[in-house]
Amino acid sequence: MPTSKRQRPRLRFIVPLAVCVSVSLWPALPKRGSKQLGFIVPVAAQAPVTLDRSIRDYKLPSEIPWVERGASASLTLYGDASQPGGFYVSLLRRPFDNWSTPHSHPSERYVTVLEGTFLAGTGPVQDRNRVDALKAGTVVSEIPNRMHYDGVGQDGVTLLFIGMAPSGGGPTTEPPRAPGGPNVDPTARQAKKVEDMVWTKAADASTFVNVYGDPGKPGIYVQFVRRPPNSWSTAHGHPNDQFIWVMGGRMYIGTGSSVDKDKTVGMPRGSYIHDFANGRHYEGTKDEDLWILVVGMGPAAPDGAFN
Repeated sequence: MPTSKRQRPRLRFIVPLAVCVSVSLWPALPKRGSKQLGFIVPVAAQAPVTLDRSIRDYKLPSEIPWVERGASASLTLYGDASQPGGFYVSLLRRPFDNWSTPHSHPSERYVTVLEGTFLAGTGPVQDRNRVDALKAGTVVSEIPNRMHYDGVGQDGVTLLFIGMAPSGGGPTTEPPRAPGGPNVDPTARQAKKVEDMVWTKAADASTFVNVYGDPGKPGIYVQFVRRPPNSWSTAHGHPNDQFIWVMGGRMYIGTGSSVDKDKTVGMPRGSYIHDFANGRHYEGTKDEDLWILVVGMGPAAPDGAFN
């Protein structure tokens, strides 16, 4: 039917409006991984990274298999502290207000405060007012056959021990301490605090301090290492087992003879790593600083240079 002149202007208005409405009602393009218009846009899944556990074993904080011992919990990482003839590495976690009786050890032992507050005292009489409150990063050398005792601050404490077995069976008596003097007798216990340590810069821009011993020489060593962001090692190995605790930041670890930053596992603060002797591995940082504790029995110098 022909259109009248009076109808034509109205149609010119209706047609553009209909087009606008139809465009506004058209569904938006589907997002990745969403289901629209009857189809799914797939998202590529990244396979989890798998490391060779015979080269480098590790545990995230939630995976540490603590063994409950009353109020405290422990874990042996290497060796046996009760059997003479070798060195051992172990962890101990203690709650607030947990105290030991005065005791001693027949052989050398080093205690690193990983988390919390360690209340250290010396002598044959427990005096809870005569202790030093030692924070994370402090390393304590316990002199063989000298009596000492310890407790735990309000934030609890996690400790790492490395020493020569056996750890028990030392003398149980000695003359009482004279009044006065420092809280901790330095002839029985020596504490090195992290704020007093002198750090050395390495060629790869990392810094380190050999708190006790030297990884390049025979014997027990306790070492701290710090790495800046985007700092990586080359693939390397060590002639003896090595143990690492992440004190701060995140450590990215890999296994194999070539460095692949995309095939690493991120280890946050509170994780530990056990590097087996002669296994090829590498590690580094991405977008944050890293602080790690490294302990073991030397010599442990890497067989490959760092980047």
